[in-house]
Order: sequence, then structure tokens, then C-alpha cells
Amino acid sequence: MTSNNDATRGISRRRTLATTGATLAATTGLSGCMGLGGGSAAEFSPVAEELTAWHAMGGTNGETLDQIATDFEDEHGIAANMEFQDSYENVLTNTLAAFDSGNVADMFQVDSLFAQQVFDTDQVRPVAEILPDDFDTGVFLDNVTEFFTVDGELASLPFNNSNAIMYINRDAFEEAGLDPDDPPSTLAEVRSASETLVDEGVTQYGITWPNHVWFVETWYGFEGELMTDAENGHAGDPSTFYTPDAVYDLYEWWKGMADDGLYTNPGIEAWGEATSLFIEEEAAMVLTSTASVAGLIADSEDFTVDAAPYPGISETRVGPVIGGASFYVPEGLPADRYEEIGQLLRYMAQPEVQTEWHKGSGYYPITQPSVESLREEGWFEENPMYNVALEQLQNGDASDPATKRALLGPARNVQTVIQNASVDIVNADDVGSEIEAMKSEVESVLSDYYE
Repeated sequence: MTSNNDATRGISRRRTLATTGATLAATTGLSGCMGLGGGSAAEFSPVAEELTAWHAMGGTNGETLDQIATDFEDEHGIAANMEFQDSYENVLTNTLAAFDSGNVADMFQVDSLFAQQVFDTDQVRPVAEILPDDFDTGVFLDNVTEFFTVDGELASLPFNNSNAIMYINRDAFEEAGLDPDDPPSTLAEVRSASETLVDEGVTQYGITWPNHVWFVETWYGFEGELMTDAENGHAGDPSTFYTPDAVYDLYEWWKGMADDGLYTNPGIEAWGEATSLFIEEEAAMVLTSTASVAGLIADSEDFTVDAAPYPGISETRVGPVIGGASFYVPEGLPADRYEEIGQLLRYMAQPEVQTEWHKGSGYYPITQPSVESLREEGWFEENPMYNVALEQLQNGDASDPATKRALLGPARNVQTVIQNASVDIVNADDVGSEIEAMKSEVESVLSDYYE
């Protein structure tokens, strides 16, 4: 077990901002950890006697997490409580408030979008220093750990990770005379298929997806384009938001699809609404997370659903950006607490646990032993939809900075700007001027935060 006697070793991505929690809150729109910035870690007390993990997994995913905690207690004799916090933002908000109060959860699940804000608190300890000495962090898939590794150490435990894929209504494709075994792989092909579906009166729209920054990030990643300088924020403080030709192509296509009634916008961050449009057969294609596999199979009672790789702007397919979340551990807990946390972290990464989680949720398994176990079992042959995102991930170039999700301190504000601007661009007469306005606004957010 790694020695954890020093309770002042926080983790820093590049450096920790010398800022108060009040400034953090002002630049992100979330509550901050007052007075804990500037690299001085506090001492914390656990919120409960038993290990407590705050998470954002509802429904059957939450039930699966609860079962994992029960099985862990049965095997190790250590009580663990998985506490649902409703959303990733609530997990983060509650954690920052807990840093202020001094009573914290032992683990907290944070969306990869908010990673830099967590690092900037300087109040988390790398899980590589908490996991038992005999745990090999090399078991994680390279494409996963590329994002969660800081200064050569695994900073947080990858757990529920995903990428964006496309789902299709096979029956609608066949009715329209399209081949469901050859789904669209580019935006141009998506438009062509949508025209056929709508013209034949099979569905009202061709495609839909939630207006969320993740989908824009994914299009950047497949084109091999960075969203910001400093390698998407992984190599320094970013100041420039890139809008290459591919982004103009994306928004021209997006606007054309909307203008011609081939695409419908379900709303900003409208995950459920987009899924409903697909389930109700209003649209024959939907872009969403691989984590939706199990739910879409269960809900598509009136038609056959299938999964396909994410369509690129062009034929270029460098790779997707990672989605989902990971579990962080606070710095400053009592030394003996970390041994129990390390046991739970190791348990959650075990092949049989990752296999259980994958089958129950649709999130892809994130360790090589769990992938190999599923393949030996024949799981992917019997359930090919579960393999689409995994193959898409492993076919990507993990060494290309464009496939690493942007690591930005003001990520929530940047997200909001891009999502709102996407609506403006699609509704505008002059796409180019609106894209430039989006670029200017994002760069203003970055400047306010980093300068």
C-alpha cells in the first residue's frame, strides 16, 4: 500500500490556479470551495462511517452500482454506500460545497467535461497513489487512460466511459429502400438517407440528437482537429478556439438539414427528448451515447434498433473523444481511510465487475482483461450493438491530441456558449459571422478564467 502520511499533496494539472472558490464559482456558474485554492490542501472528515461514493447514475445503472457496493461489502467486509446525487453537476456542486464544510464523500463521480475544475481545486489525490501496490494500472485501455492520466499518474478511476454513436431504425431503413447493414458514415450520407426517409413518408425527420457540446467535440475529434490551442488544454492554458474549415462544413450541413426539415432540434442538453423522438419513430436516426444501448433495445418494442459508428464530417476518422465520468478521491482524509478506498477502487476495476457494469449499462468495459473475458464468452458476437462504441474507441488514435476531450477550467461556460451558439448558427442567414461570434465568445470566456 502506498504511504499516505502526507496529507498536503494535492494534484495539479499543469499548475493550480491561485484563486479563491468565489472566483471559481464566478467563472463556472457553480458553487466553489471558499479559500481552498492556491495549492494548500485542507484536512477533511468523511461524511459517514461507511465508505461513501457520490454518483450521478439513476435507474438501472444506479441499481447496478448499489449491487456492486453490496458485493464488495460481502467480499471484503467493508461497508460502502453509493449515494445518488441526481446529476454530474450536482455531484460537482455538492463536492465543492463539501470542500468548504470539511465533510466530504470518499469518492465522487465527475463528468470528464469538468475534470479541469476538479484539478483546479487542488483538493484531490491521484488514485494511482491510493490503489494497492499490486494493482497494475496498465490494465486500463490506452484510449481511456490517455485522458485520465496526469503527469504520468492515473488521477481518477475511469469507470463509466463512453463515446457517441449512431442508432438506426432498421425497419424504417428497409421501408424506405435503404440498406440498414450499410448505414451512413458521413454527414453527406446522413443527408441522403434522411431525404429518402422523409420523401418516402417513412419518418417525419431523418435524424436528431441532443444539442450538447459533446457531439461537436466528437466531430472535431474525428476530423483530427483541436478545439483549442495548448492541445485542447492538455499542454497549458488555452486561449484560442479553433474554427477550421471542417467546422464551417459541419454547420452549413447542420443548417441545411434544419432548413429542409430533415433534422429536428430536441433542445439544449435534451437527451431524453432526442431518445423519445427516435423511440416514437419520428426520426429514423439518433446520435447519442453508447450508454443508451440497453435502454434503446428495451424501449424499441415496435421496431428493430441497431447501432452504427458515429458519422464523420468527411471520410476522415481519427477518433472519438471520450465521454462519461470517473471517480475522484479527496486529498486530506485520515490516512487509514485511503486503504479502504483503495480496496473499493480496485474492486470496481476487476474484470468481473467491469463485465457486470458493461452488460447492465452499455458503457464499454475499460480494462483489457474485461474486454478479453467478454470476447472469450462470445458476448460481442451475440450482442454486436455493445461492440460498436468499443471498436470505435480502439480504432481511434489515442496519441492524437484531437481525440482527447478538451480540458478547460471554464468548461461549463464554454459548453453553454457552444450550445447556444449552435442554435444561433443554424437559425442565421450568415453562418460564417455566427461562427466567428462563437469563436470570440469562447475566447473571452477562456481569457476571463485564465488571465
